[in-house]
Amino acid sequence: MRQQHQTTYKNQTFSLPEEITRDLHSFIKRREMSRFVANAIRKELEVKKQELRDAYAAANNDLGQIEATEDWQGTLADGADDW
Repeated sequence: MRQQHQTTYKNQTFSLPEEITRDLHSFIKRREMSRFVANAIRKELEVKKQELRDAYAAANNDLGQIEATEDWQGTLADGADDW
């Protein structure tokens, strides 16, 4: 038996350029606008998340970054006795 997942929607207020608003109202039924906008944002967020994952992976493989991190490791305990 497949479990249905019901999405909870939360109202947001933001502005859109006039041309996007016009196209949105021209091509998307009023009852489908929230889902349409949510899906468009979800797609863009996935792109941003992947870009961030890629940047972390690149930094993790950057020899200069690794050396800098290793240099800072020695300072982690600096001042710890003062607390």
